[in-house]
Amino acid sequence: MATTARLAWRSDRWLLRHHAHPAPMPGWFLLDSIRHIGGVADLDPTEEREFSRALGGAMRAIRDALKIPRIYVVMFGEGAKHLHAHLIPRDGISDSTKAWAIADLYRAVESRQCSAADPVEVAAIVREVALRMRGFTLS
Repeated sequence: MATTARLAWRSDRWLLRHHAHPAPMPGWFLLDSIRHIGGVADLDPTEEREFSRALGGAMRAIRDALKIPRIYVVMFGEGAKHLHAHLIPRDGISDSTKAWAIADLYRAVESRQCSAADPVEVAAIVREVALRMRGFTLS
């Protein structure tokens, strides 16, 4: 599911990983369920509680590591019919990270019209987010 190099945090049911290469931007993470779950409506009560807690913790860790004002959460469930939330940094400066422009950036990187995130920068961000998630629990 996630290589160790991109993995920032893991619990018994969830993992936080950086988007695979080619990543649209540094700091674009995904919160994945380990168990195959089609979507949020299919969570059991424990998973639902943990998902909310993991989502908040991951968003704070990414926001603080990148020193940005907000994180977008996007869930489609079409490319991979498995619960994963895209956690996308919004820097408040670049128009490429504003609202739905993020979808244009994703498509531009996917079609190679735009450069992917630098793997060295991605690795540094993963380390920083992992450091901020150290000791984070769902209880």
